[in-house]
Amino acid sequence: MDIKEILKICKLTEEEMNDYLRLTKDIDHKEDHKRAYRTMMNPTRRELLKFIGTNIRTFKEINNKFEEDKQQLKYHLSMLTQLFYVMDTKTGWKATPRGIGFLKNTLVD
Repeated sequence: MDIKEILKICKLTEEEMNDYLRLTKDIDHKEDHKRAYRTMMNPTRRELLKFIGTNIRTFKEINNKFEEDKQQLKYHLSMLTQLFYVMDTKTGWKATPRGIGFLKNTLVD
């Protein structure tokens, strides 16, 4: 899946996309790749990203889906946020283009 297709299915608003682009413009790709590998080895984080997918999910929906302590769930979401794979927005949790790209190009079922 190429970036144009990813952007079409991404649910970020223009303002959210601008924030995302600002935050990701100076990423050290070598370090980022190492961190992403370590972070995404965790099956809960992979399942969280899959669940959010191309949807907008509230924390309540996420909490109802996963049998995790709320603090543990918040920790996993924060790890995905640090990778810029998801964003906590006014309307709920959304996958970013990076998160969707990971789902579509890297993650295998």
